[in-house]
Amino acid sequence: MKKVYILLTMDCETARSDVTPHARRMSGSGPADYRESERSIYFYVETAKTYGFPVTLFAHPEVALENADLLQTLQDQGACLGLHLHPYKLRRGRYKYDLGAYSARTQREIIQEAMEIWTSALGKAPRYFRAGYFSANDCTFGVLRELGFVGGSLSNPGRVLPAHCSVWAGAEPYPHRAHLGFRLIRGNSDFINVPVSAAFGRPVAQGHAGERGYEWSYVPHTYDHREVIRDVLNRFQTEDPRFGTLVTDSHNDQDYSDPGHPARQNLELIFRSIGDFCEQMEMIPVGITLDTLCELVLADGEAY
Repeated sequence: MKKVYILLTMDCETARSDVTPHARRMSGSGPADYRESERSIYFYVETAKTYGFPVTLFAHPEVALENADLLQTLQDQGACLGLHLHPYKLRRGRYKYDLGAYSARTQREIIQEAMEIWTSALGKAPRYFRAGYFSANDCTFGVLRELGFVGGSLSNPGRVLPAHCSVWAGAEPYPHRAHLGFRLIRGNSDFINVPVSAAFGRPVAQGHAGERGYEWSYVPHTYDHREVIRDVLNRFQTEDPRFGTLVTDSHNDQDYSDPGHPARQNLELIFRSIGDFCEQMEMIPVGITLDTLCELVLADGEAY
């Protein structure tokens, strides 16, 4: 039976009370405060644990500071921690745009600033990365590699969202070694990119962030998550990828402590759907964290 890797992620955003009005206009996601953040993160992980899945948490630097004890505890219990970043949400408020709007030099400056805060909070430098809105350009993978990152989940294949410098039309849909000169294709670098898993049979004219593209497992969205899972797994069955990985995402502004909350219900529907369709398609769902998946891809002998 074919393995399907299940990679559950959460973008842990700065509290809305802790960002500038410009940042709130650019991105309205995020908890009201860090107590809400802590509750959301904790119960997201606990719900996933109930179904036997580990979690990868991309923490904005301010969350790394304010929720440090929880994040370190969860890491000790098996979670993978990475850096999440909207440049305009950094506390000093120096930056106005999404990451993909900047040159390599400025991206390096922004990411280094975020890394220093994150590292001071959690005691070691981040090695995994995701930008807000999946914003990136052809410089981004190279900058991250230079800064010591091993991998990340940077792309949303099919997404077209120029307002946030996030354009992934035609992008490689499976985990791969990144190309350091052109973000959309496989390469031979030591930086691993793990795209979120788009349902290519379910195009949307406008997604949750205003993008054109495809439905995907963004947990709080009102998509038919069962059909999204079916579509992605059907593609895996047809294309037989080397690392078929179903990647979900959420934010730390959803009340996963409440069994009646829509996001909690969607998350449990996703878990049940994975079980149902994997059984039907004779696949084995294997929960995985980003660090472990990057190690698998790096160890793979296939050259591109």
